[in-house]
Amino acid sequence: MTTKDDEFEVIELSMLDKRKFYPLSGLGSFTVHSMLYPLVLLRIRLQLQEGAHLYTGLAHATSCILREEGFRGLYSGYFVKSAQIISSVFYASTYETVRHMSSGIPGLSQTQRSFIGGGVASMLLQTVLVPVDVISQHLMVLSRNSSISPCSSSATQSIAPSVKLKAKSSGQSVMTDVRLEQVRALSPIRLSASELSTSWARFCAVTSYVAHKHGIRGFYNGYVISLFTFVPSSAMWWGFYDKFCRLIASTVSKLDDTLFASNATNSSGSPLVPRLAIQLIAAPLAGVASAALVNPIDCVRVRMQVSPR
Repeated sequence: MTTKDDEFEVIELSMLDKRKFYPLSGLGSFTVHSMLYPLVLLRIRLQLQEGAHLYTGLAHATSCILREEGFRGLYSGYFVKSAQIISSVFYASTYETVRHMSSGIPGLSQTQRSFIGGGVASMLLQTVLVPVDVISQHLMVLSRNSSISPCSSSATQSIAPSVKLKAKSSGQSVMTDVRLEQVRALSPIRLSASELSTSWARFCAVTSYVAHKHGIRGFYNGYVISLFTFVPSSAMWWGFYDKFCRLIASTVSKLDDTLFASNATNSSGSPLVPRLAIQLIAAPLAGVASAALVNPIDCVRVRMQVSPR
């Protein structure tokens, strides 16, 4: 598990059973994607509001979407974004292959190999993922409902008093329309009621708009900045992950040695903390560290891909 030189053994692609690795990799990606998708949608909407003040924060955005669009609103554009599940298998294969090939370069540490593998895998993947991002980000901000109930926010405070009075006298129908337009204004695309009716109709309408408005280049809007966002993000995540695994394993190993020397309770030689537990701690720490560094660029990327040019 951990050796005396504080090494954390890395499981290479050659050690894996490919018949189990690829199906389980896809299943794992699907599970994580499904669980975290609402957070991705919330992040996109918060990044796009830029002065609109539709939402005051994560909790307010969540409550508004649940109230106005229902639980399904948190999964707008999900089926398009799901294409990334398939690409994740390609990503994992590329990462492992590059990491294995870089082992022949003298002087590279395990962390540096992980850094290079993550960067190259992400760079190759962006050619496939950028069009998916462009379409899915529009779908994330296009409300699936034809009407929206009012939700108090700082955005409604900017509406003229005369409009508010008129809304009260007509069952707040004006407030409903204003709120609806504010949500959908996060995207430059305007869809008809029939185009908003189903997920497939929204997908076709958004795809047609991008193709007619910008051509094939429209699907690669923000491609360069995506490279500047995801390549370093992926490289840093794998680098941080490898480093955190080694730091945690080193600390656990020293603690294990101390406890063993003091009371000899670990005579079996089993590790104090299982390998999986170390990885489960290191992974989110790596995610937080890389996200903190890349988030400003990611905010610019999202606005470039969705906002009108």
